[in-house]
Amino acid sequence: MFGYTSRQLIGTAIISSLLLMENIDAHILNVAIPQMAIFFNTSVFILKLAVTSYLIGLAIFIPISGWVADKIGVRNTLLMSNALFLLMSFQCALTNSIVMLIVCRLLQGIAGAFMVPVARILLLRIFSKAELVKAYTIMGIPVMIGPVLAPILGGYLVTYFSWRYIFWVNIPIGLIIFYATWKNIENYKNEQTGFNLKSFIFLSLSLGAFCFWLDICLLDEVSLTMKLLLILVAGVFGVIYYLVETKSTNPLICYALFRLRTFRLSFLSTCIIRAALGGRAFIIAIFLEISYHLSAFEAGLYFIWMAFGVLISRGAIKTSIDRFGFKATLTVANICGSLFLLLFIFVHELNWFLYVILFFNGVFAAAQFMSINILYYAEVDEKRYASAVSIAATLQQLGSSFGVVIAASILHVGNLVTKENFNLNVLHYTFIGLALVNILAQIFVSKLEATDGNNLRAKHIS
Repeated sequence: MFGYTSRQLIGTAIISSLLLMENIDAHILNVAIPQMAIFFNTSVFILKLAVTSYLIGLAIFIPISGWVADKIGVRNTLLMSNALFLLMSFQCALTNSIVMLIVCRLLQGIAGAFMVPVARILLLRIFSKAELVKAYTIMGIPVMIGPVLAPILGGYLVTYFSWRYIFWVNIPIGLIIFYATWKNIENYKNEQTGFNLKSFIFLSLSLGAFCFWLDICLLDEVSLTMKLLLILVAGVFGVIYYLVETKSTNPLICYALFRLRTFRLSFLSTCIIRAALGGRAFIIAIFLEISYHLSAFEAGLYFIWMAFGVLISRGAIKTSIDRFGFKATLTVANICGSLFLLLFIFVHELNWFLYVILFFNGVFAAAQFMSINILYYAEVDEKRYASAVSIAATLQQLGSSFGVVIAASILHVGNLVTKENFNLNVLHYTFIGLALVNILAQIFVSKLEATDGNNLRAKHIS
């Protein structure tokens, strides 16, 4: 069916469901914060720690997800992380304590840190390199539409039911995934070296502090001293980690992968693309809510047009990669993606022009993500799949958060210069800034060879 074996179909369904569940859960809480702040009788800033704790759990444990999967097996890792994710979803839905909510969200983030990267490792196990483009045609959908659907689903559940339902929805989906994984997935393992506990401790402290800083760096409620202290702590622990890691015989991260040209260029391109598109989602929501006085739920509905672009473009992206290659596809996607970010400055009404811009933003963002996420593995051998996935997943998590900081910083500076808050010109400057960030990825894409990734294409040139 559709060129997939039964093992690949079941595996793809499990992977897609896991990615969709985690991607929605990472973003869905944002729209519920105002209602939950009233329920818990606390400030929005305190409640936002429930979002931050989830992201910190992800960032800290993603780097070791590959090592754990190789050590105890892909199926065992997925089952354990899925079980923890469901247990914490159940507890989050029941809790009446803000402290318990923050702790449970941290543990849920830890579970998500293993689910998403290990699901991608499973993809690399059940598909050959030449089949990866075909696999990502389906598997990449939840990665792109999860953040788009989250505010829509979250807004609906909070408006018509209760904030608790944003956690309840995970339970039936997670149970089905758990059973399907247990019955159908092989426990793939790989020979692994010893675990470097010292490196992990210092890397965790550095990433945790950095993620917390990303979340609060633009908040007026937090003092400048606290912000500077956090970034200093992140830097100091990062240096200590590097010193420990360079002297270790069992490094936590496989830095040898950066000697592979396609992996290195994909990594650098992703840094920029993730930042630009992470900031884009943030600024579009503000643009719609402030300029046109829409509610969060109403603004979220406009993202459906972007989701259409993602869904409809998958086949065309696969055809482009197979026919023209990764470099050509990425070049067109980068240039056109930047162009359609710039076109937001000409939006003055909520009409067909906005729908077209949102649609093509979805199309070209999907082309960027799909192309770069596959090209990572062009030169990576099977033994280092887990290490490559861990590095890529960590970067993707941090990149999106950093993009929000970039967009918010441009917005903040614009407000100070114009002495007006969130006027249309300031929002336009932010779109221009993000478009310029996005096009910078072309510096590294241009260094690719036209033949790079040919072993990943269905119609490659030998």
